[in-house]
Amino acid sequence: MANLTLNPPSNSTLLTPSDTAILEAFIPGYSFISRILINHLHIDPTRYLPYVLGCVVLLASLKYTSSRIRHLIETHCVSKAEIRLDDEIYSYLMFWLAQQPFTNRTTHFVAGTRTGGSGGRSYYDSDSEDSDSEDNEYDEHGNVLVSFDAYWAKAKNRDKYKRLRFTPAEGTHYFWFRRRLLAFMRVKEDNNNKASFYSRLTPERLYLACLGRDPTILKELLVEAQRAYVARDLNTTVIYRAQKSPGEYVDWTRCMSRAPRPLSTVVLAAERKQAFIDDIKEYLHPRTRRWYSNRGIPYRRGYLLHGPPGTGKTSLCFAASGMLGLSLYLLNLSSKSFGEDDLMSLFHELPRRCIVLLEDVDCAGMAKERTLGDGEKGGEQKEKETGSEEATTTAKQGVSLSGLLNVIDGVAASEGRILVMTTNHPDKLDAALLRPGRVDMSVEFGYAESEDISELFTAIYSSLEGDVRLPRGRAMALEEQKRKEKGDVIEAPWHRISREKVQGLASEFALRVPPSEFTAAEIQGYLLNHKDDPESAINGAEEWVERTRSKRKEKENPLASSGV
Repeated sequence: MANLTLNPPSNSTLLTPSDTAILEAFIPGYSFISRILINHLHIDPTRYLPYVLGCVVLLASLKYTSSRIRHLIETHCVSKAEIRLDDEIYSYLMFWLAQQPFTNRTTHFVAGTRTGGSGGRSYYDSDSEDSDSEDNEYDEHGNVLVSFDAYWAKAKNRDKYKRLRFTPAEGTHYFWFRRRLLAFMRVKEDNNNKASFYSRLTPERLYLACLGRDPTILKELLVEAQRAYVARDLNTTVIYRAQKSPGEYVDWTRCMSRAPRPLSTVVLAAERKQAFIDDIKEYLHPRTRRWYSNRGIPYRRGYLLHGPPGTGKTSLCFAASGMLGLSLYLLNLSSKSFGEDDLMSLFHELPRRCIVLLEDVDCAGMAKERTLGDGEKGGEQKEKETGSEEATTTAKQGVSLSGLLNVIDGVAASEGRILVMTTNHPDKLDAALLRPGRVDMSVEFGYAESEDISELFTAIYSSLEGDVRLPRGRAMALEEQKRKEKGDVIEAPWHRISREKVQGLASEFALRVPPSEFTAAEIQGYLLNHKDDPESAINGAEEWVERTRSKRKEKENPLASSGV
């Protein structure tokens, strides 16, 4: 019988032991897998190995080529705008995006209930709660809820649910803007610097991109976002306050926006109020800036409002901000968390036109520091005082008088802002703080005079627009028809008195309250206790005067009042 010799197929690939060892090194378990494929499936993997390696090389080259092509397209054919977290334009864009329809349609979004944006910057409508409270005054048919229990039940139920806000999440989102396809990219960044401003946040950057080398459409979008953000503050006074993050970064944070306070509600002589406003207007005029510049004078203006507590110092500053449309920046010098470098940084971040309010500077370590000359002290006394001063300085770690003076009137001090300081005791302030150039105008507040008392009474009890809620929608039309048929007008209980009678009662009230003895806040607080009954306020005025005088005497001389 002829011997049969089994030869491997001519197209099979034979691997040497060294080749098999190399494959085993790159593909763990190759020898075991190849034996299983040959013995059970009669498949020789060495025949397909060149094709597998060719596919791997092809995929790697395609990946590299596609990344290079994408890089070239992004570099030469795409316009991109970068928005950073620490800039105010971040708030503009996020506020605008939260109102866009595509944000509600996207399946990848960030949901939140906070009204403040990243870094303390608010990009949501922080004052929407005011409109919500107004909606609580109406039922589902548009009728006014007269009963307090019905109103309160609706308000409590509504307060349990905070308004949800949605913004695009991390990744790329495509949307149409003015018939152009744009891309919004939200990219997170790794930041291990714990002392950074971003330490308490998720560091990120935003990008806007469009196809083409003309970035005009991106700039138009950002301008529209800025206008939408600013539009919500029209006819309101925006208030900022200084805030220090856990990352030791200080910045101005928007805390609220409020309706402007009429200047007429500030209890102060009309000529003093007008002189204060006229001086600010003169300072803000462009010719004044040129005048200062031509003569080498720093373009700065400072005011000191001083008087007893509750006389309207802060109210005048707030009213001036609303009247002139200026933002109000509040700074508490008593805070030990702010150093002199922080104060300098905050003043450098101020816009060109604004009002900076420093309240109660006499309580913030700005009192007289140089009362006696050096020749009036002995050497031993100097050493003791020097040691105590060093200990005090070390313990305080706040803003010193010299630090404040450098910020408001130093070589590197900012220009264009209006600085307003308030104090209850101007005699306690250091003369260096009050010299011209730092305090250019001083406004004194005193106790309410007879005319002021009468104006306060009239303001409390006069009927003003918006005091009474009217129905809306279909309910309003039906109510209007009923009012025409009956000939009556919806009024609050204390608005049944005519304006002429209110003025007469105001004169009578002014006769019972002595002038130059009580502050506007004290008188207003008393009237608010009788806001439903002006006649009761008049009848109890004399008793209130005696009671207030007795309380003052007790505070001034507590030992005498206790009989000691």
